[in-house]
Amino acid sequence: MCYVEPVPRKTGPNQQARDRSRAQLLHAGTELMLDQAKQNPFAALRLRRLCEKAGLSTGAFYVHWATMEEYYKDLAEYLTEGNELGFQADFASLSDLAETDAQQCAATAIAHLAKRDLELLVGNPLWDAMELVNMTWGRTHSREDIKQGYATIDQATGEIYGSVLARRNREPRPPLDWEGIGAILQALVEGFGLRYKIDPTVPLSTPEPAFDLYGMAVAAILAVLTRPVGDDANTSESIKGLLDA
Repeated sequence: MCYVEPVPRKTGPNQQARDRSRAQLLHAGTELMLDQAKQNPFAALRLRRLCEKAGLSTGAFYVHWATMEEYYKDLAEYLTEGNELGFQADFASLSDLAETDAQQCAATAIAHLAKRDLELLVGNPLWDAMELVNMTWGRTHSREDIKQGYATIDQATGEIYGSVLARRNREPRPPLDWEGIGAILQALVEGFGLRYKIDPTVPLSTPEPAFDLYGMAVAAILAVLTRPVGDDANTSESIKGLLDA
C-alpha cells in the first residue's frame, strides 16, 4: 500500500487570504439562505403532498384557495394571528393544572406547572412552525401580527402563573407586572424547549430530569420576581440582596 504524506497546511499571507475568502463565502451562503427563507419559508410545500398529508383531494384545496401563494399567506396568518387559536388547548391544560394544584405549596405548584408547560411546548409541532415563520417570512411581512401574537401568549402565561401565586398572596415585584413576567417565562420555555429538542440529554444525563430542572428554574425565577404582599423591595433590590448575601 502506498502511503501519501499529507500536504502541510500553508501559512502566511496566502493562507490568510484563503481563510478570508472561505469566511466570506460561508457568510454569503448564510445570508442567501436567510434571504430565501424570508421570501418563502414554504417552498418545500407542494400541493399534492399537502393534500395527501391532510387526507383530502386537490379539489378540496381549490375550494379554499386558487393558488399556492394564497395558501401560503393564510398559513402564515394562521401561525401568527393574534388569538393564537392553535395554542388554546395548551393554555387550557395549564389553567386546569393551576386549579388542581391549588392546595400544594407554592414551590411544588409552580414546578408542576412549569414542567407541564415545557412538555406541551415540546410536544406541539405548531410551536416549531410558528417560530420558523416568525424568524423568517414573518419578520418582514407580518411583524405587527407577530407582536400581537406574542403579547397574547405572554399575557396568558403571566395570568396562569400569576393565578397560582396570587392565591398565596404574592405579587410581581416592581417594575414588573404579570404580563412582563409572562414574557420572561415564555422566552425561557421556548429557549429551553429548543435546546431539549436538539439534545434531550443536556444539561443532564437522561431526558426525564430535564423537565424537573426546568421546573426548579422557573420556581427560582418567580421567587425573585414576585414578593409577598407588603414587601416593599423592588426587583433590583431583591436580586442584589440575594447575590450579595
